[in-house]
Amino acid sequence: MISLSSNYPVLADQQAVFKPITDRHYSTYNEWFTIKPAAGNQEDRQVAAGWISRKGPAVSEDRIFMAISGHQAIIVSLLAASLQGKAIAVDEFTYSNFLTIARLLNIQLIGCKTDEKGMLPSALEAATAQHNVKAIYIMPTINNPTGVVMPLERRLELIDIARKHGQIIIDDDAYGFLEDNPPANFAQLAPDLGWYIYSLSKPFAPDVKVTFIAAPEQYRDQIIMMLKLTSSNPSTFFTRFVSAAITSGELENLIREKRIEGNSRQVKTRAVLSGYEVYGHDNGFHCWLKLPGGITAAFLYASLLKKGVEVMPGTIFAAPGVNAGEYIRIAMGAERDMNRVTEGLEIIKQLIG
Repeated sequence: MISLSSNYPVLADQQAVFKPITDRHYSTYNEWFTIKPAAGNQEDRQVAAGWISRKGPAVSEDRIFMAISGHQAIIVSLLAASLQGKAIAVDEFTYSNFLTIARLLNIQLIGCKTDEKGMLPSALEAATAQHNVKAIYIMPTINNPTGVVMPLERRLELIDIARKHGQIIIDDDAYGFLEDNPPANFAQLAPDLGWYIYSLSKPFAPDVKVTFIAAPEQYRDQIIMMLKLTSSNPSTFFTRFVSAAITSGELENLIREKRIEGNSRQVKTRAVLSGYEVYGHDNGFHCWLKLPGGITAAFLYASLLKKGVEVMPGTIFAAPGVNAGEYIRIAMGAERDMNRVTEGLEIIKQLIG
């Protein structure tokens, strides 16, 4: 099976990159087996604060918390902000697992129209007036699945609306590391209402279980309580590992290589699918393909499986009430060999041609 569904950007030789980091990491052995604060060690939170504050206003380490995954960070944020059973605005196409988490917490999701800059302020205003929206969840820097990067001016417009209505904004930055010049995140732009989630599983590696949460200070006690209930405390093994890779510059080097590889794969993908409507970020490891008329995502998905290719149908990214039957998401990161990706793309092209 050619996997064009899983979307972890990997490099063929990244084990070689990890080797010197892991060799040095053994020197922290004595720290691995003791219980640490639920929010994480102060030194690790300092490193995290510096990392996510590189461009734009500084985020204080007092607003930083350590989680073990992006999914845990999302759940902790929703619970800490008491959003169970409330209404949250999302992009019309958004992260599929957020949709699942929201259902588990009885959260009503309101899909908002988007354009090439992301969520439309007018759509957020309308959703708020009709549904009493309490929060906004967005992936503003390389949206999954569309690849859109929200410019600074649009972010500021959404902040103005959220502040007017007493809403919070949860900024899920799963793929922003692939953008060469990302705008400031919402925790930087609006410390009073902006939350920011930065998982290391994609910029670093899938098994590196560390995620940074930046949140307004008034939620500190609730966040710590939810972290304790969902994981007790972060893993020192992984948090120190990540801090070492950041301070040495090795993580930045790895990300630079992933940007180059992502750009190469995006260019090759668009070349194979030339003539079709393909959306995606220039450095992205996924693209959003609009299907020709008469072909549905459900039909194509099933047909591709019979041919040994797995993609993601657009329907799993659609907010409630949004029709995404004419799109599929193609991920180019699960297969280390781009030739395998190209083989899968050629099969897609045959089926839609």
